[in-house]
Amino acid sequence: MADPRRMTPGEHGEAHALLVRAVTDPDWQAASQALDDLMGKLLVVRGLLEAEERLPTRAPRRNA
Repeated sequence: MADPRRMTPGEHGEAHALLVRAVTDPDWQAASQALDDLMGKLLVVRGLLEAEERLPTRAPRRNA
């Protein structure tokens, strides 16, 4: 979710729906749950992006 270009359309739609529900749902418990779900997804994505940054970079292969 950190980079919208890397999200599938389904992931993008789900994140958007959670955000809309968290902001507009008149039931504060449902809004709170939607916000919790969205934050959980963001934490997972953040962890994945941080892990990706720690991966060693490979040198380009040379054809011999």
